Amino acid sequence: MLSSFKTDNISDFSIVGKWKGDDGNETGYFLFDEEGYAYIEVKGLKIGGKDFEIEGKRGSVKYEIDYSKSPMEIDFIFTIFDGNKTKRLLCIAKKIDNDKILFSIGFNGERPTDFTENNEMIFNRIKD
Repeated sequence: MLSSFKTDNISDFSIVGKWKGDDGNETGYFLFDEEGYAYIEVKGLKIGGKDFEIEGKRGSVKYEIDYSKSPMEIDFIFTIFDGNKTKRLLCIAKKIDNDKILFSIGFNGERPTDFTENNEMIFNRIKD
């Protein structure tokens, strides 16, 4: 009989769930749901999901993740329904373990290429 073993492979990992990050100055949260919607909370501002409102405008936030890339590529897709305007926030993430990821957010429409002390934050999964 062959013995089976489990490897700590990225295919065993799922981003779905609630995550908390703290960079020493600010604490933020991401929630990734099974339907592909993301919720973001930072500085007391909560946005995201299928339908939210900010400054009188309604929109949604979806996410796409490419687990096959190293580091993983995560895009937050912000859509404002009025005029169907869409903007992507390009990010990278590296799995530390199933409940901890290293995360970097790109700005100015560019995806980070690496993690630096100026752009990285560790997020821990919040378990219910």
